[in-house]
Amino acid sequence: MQTPQCTFASMDMSSLQSLQKLRNTLQEIPRKWLARADSAEDDHLLGDVSGECNYHFTLRVEGGGFFQTGMLVAEARRAGGSSLPVPLKCRWKRKIGDLIVDIPGVSTNMYQISADDVGTTITVEAQPADVDDGLYGAVVGEIGPFELDPSTRRSLDNAMGTGGINFTSTQPPKSNADGSMSGGPGQEVQIHVSVDGVKVIVAEGSGRSSCREVYVEYSADYPKVIIHPLDTNKFQLIMSESKTFTLLALSRANRDLVALTIRCFHAHKYVSTSSVLAALLPPPTSDPQAGSSSDAKLDALIRLERLLKELNQSMQKKETSERVLRNTRYEKKELQEQLMESISGCTDVIMGLQDEFSTDGPGSPQPAVTAERIAEQLNESQAVERGLRKDVANTKEALEALRATLRKAEEITPQILRSREERNMLRSRVSELTTVSNSAKQLDQADQSHALELKRLRQDVEALHNCKEELRKRLQDKETEKEELQQNFFYVKSQLDKCQLRVAQDANGEAAGKELERHSTTLSNTKDERTRLSSRLESVLRDQEKEKVYHEQQVDRVTQANAKLHEDKDRVAREVQRLSQMYRRRKAVAVRGFRRSRPGRHVRH
Repeated sequence: MQTPQCTFASMDMSSLQSLQKLRNTLQEIPRKWLARADSAEDDHLLGDVSGECNYHFTLRVEGGGFFQTGMLVAEARRAGGSSLPVPLKCRWKRKIGDLIVDIPGVSTNMYQISADDVGTTITVEAQPADVDDGLYGAVVGEIGPFELDPSTRRSLDNAMGTGGINFTSTQPPKSNADGSMSGGPGQEVQIHVSVDGVKVIVAEGSGRSSCREVYVEYSADYPKVIIHPLDTNKFQLIMSESKTFTLLALSRANRDLVALTIRCFHAHKYVSTSSVLAALLPPPTSDPQAGSSSDAKLDALIRLERLLKELNQSMQKKETSERVLRNTRYEKKELQEQLMESISGCTDVIMGLQDEFSTDGPGSPQPAVTAERIAEQLNESQAVERGLRKDVANTKEALEALRATLRKAEEITPQILRSREERNMLRSRVSELTTVSNSAKQLDQADQSHALELKRLRQDVEALHNCKEELRKRLQDKETEKEELQQNFFYVKSQLDKCQLRVAQDANGEAAGKELERHSTTLSNTKDERTRLSSRLESVLRDQEKEKVYHEQQVDRVTQANAKLHEDKDRVAREVQRLSQMYRRRKAVAVRGFRRSRPGRHVRH
């Protein structure tokens, strides 16, 4: 096998530059996402807008990123800086490559992203709902593509790895003949998704003793999942042409996971891996030199990645070994200092004894020493010797214990590293949980503010209803007045006819002509008054209808936002509980492992 240096020497510079550019791009993707998440003050991202209009239009995604858990909001405001939004008529579409498909059932300015939108781009065609308001122009907004959020992706990977997963859903109560829903709760439904097919178990009655099972294997057309465009928990599971289940998932993320799991297992059975690889990686050319060159490049890159990983692991082991070596040298130095102090003390005692027994010269007389003094000095020397031997023995024991500790530390170094990694991971999860709890408090505050806003909007709606009733009464009064004016008009017309007959009969028709002119003036004034009142009534009705449409849109938006907040709050609570349990388990395992691998204590002298 060639070495990496020889292989890289055989590569051309353009291929190396393209591979390095691809690697840098892949490494920059998570950094950009993290920088975007840290620097974003608002929890929304904007899309591209095109078209000519006389108002300001924006398309944004709310929810923290381009994931299927977000919500698209199309919003328009007047160009003069007014904060009053403009009512819109929207037409949402899904763009898959060059193919554009309409999204039925959604005409408001908000759209809930779902599993159907993963890997696609969403476009919206918007125009003012009221063309008589002085606003014109149609705009097109585009945003995407969207991808799976990390939690759903992990759950989907686990389901694909284990070969199956179970879901719990409910069937909504059936509607009565008059269109109303029956008062009883919905039936619980268990969905078992496996590699071979999908099985639905419906619990009949109050207990679980009687159940009805429907099983279908994967075929070209069935089973399939149709997600409701408006209800975030509702979906249809079509098992065959004659059997369809309308179900409600526990949450929006659970509904998306059901759809994605069934579709992935279905595609895994009917779409081979070789065809996918052939579509993503084109077949090699007929030139053997080009094929061998590409294989050599791929082998070199694989070896380079493996060498980099091994180098990182070796550097980590080296740092750990150096740290343990520094600690061992420090402890050895302390023990040597203690040993030197003991030796110096023993030397001083011995030198003192030698000084006592030494003579001043060769002819000097020996001092008179009693036997008791000699025995006492001998006992002291023996006690000092025993103390020194004891110190030496303790020092040797400490040195042996230190060596055993060093060998044990070398053995448990990988465990310590793993424990530290788990500790750092748990600390990061604790910090995430702290952030999540803070975000949960913010969600509660936002929920309260949305509830107050919803209450205010309901009061506005009630006021609009009262105003509508008042306008209806005024309209009835105007109709009555109109009928009176018509009757007066007919009366005046009859009097005018009589006057005309009288003028025709009268030879001297000057008085009749004046009376006719006076009645004609009265008639024209009456017609003008009628026209003015009709135009005023129409303008008032048109303004009230605009306000009604705007407030209804506001109520729908606040309701959907409130539902989204409740869903996020439940998801955060479940995540906090799960991470707390995981943290307790990890902590208990780390403590047990540390106690099991901790060496015995020793006393230093």
